[in-house]
Amino acid sequence: MAESAVTDVDFERLSWHDNHIYGIHLSLGDAARDDWRSDLVFDIDHIVEWLCGVDKRVQFRVAPATLAFHHVTDLDIDIDWGDSGYQTAIHEASIDGVTRDQVSDQKICLDRPCYRWRIETNWPNGGVIAFGASGFTQKLRAAPVLIRAERAAPVLIRAETVAARPPAVPARLKRWRKFVRLACFTVGDWLK
Repeated sequence: MAESAVTDVDFERLSWHDNHIYGIHLSLGDAARDDWRSDLVFDIDHIVEWLCGVDKRVQFRVAPATLAFHHVTDLDIDIDWGDSGYQTAIHEASIDGVTRDQVSDQKICLDRPCYRWRIETNWPNGGVIAFGASGFTQKLRAAPVLIRAERAAPVLIRAETVAARPPAVPARLKRWRKFVRLACFTVGDWLK
């Protein structure tokens, strides 16, 4: 398996370009119990490797991953899927790039640097997720799978990686596998 865990120390050599975001959640501590955790967690399909063949067709090694940013502050999520008149379900977002700049005067992490992070999306175009954080941890949840497609992480990768995802609601996973096989669903079906 490819390197299964990386941190902000590895930032300069990593890329999330065309990685798809399937979920975003907050992992927050309890101050009453002296747990000051404030993590912003992404469920992504991470492109571990881009492979260019002699026939100029691109293939990808993709693995499901958890990308968690730590000591998060000033979260601003601005992603607009457009106005379809309530006719089109939302879909995964695709990352264009991730940048960071060190914050000089911050009061959250006195024992380490803190950064201003910016995740820009290329689909929906122009989306931005901006926040402050001390760093990140990314863990692959399964071995990378070779994908032969024009898209970096097509919806079919979900069928191959969904079993490796942490258990959430088994019935939803079964519906998701059915969706991948049928390649169509409605939001109402997903939520039932």
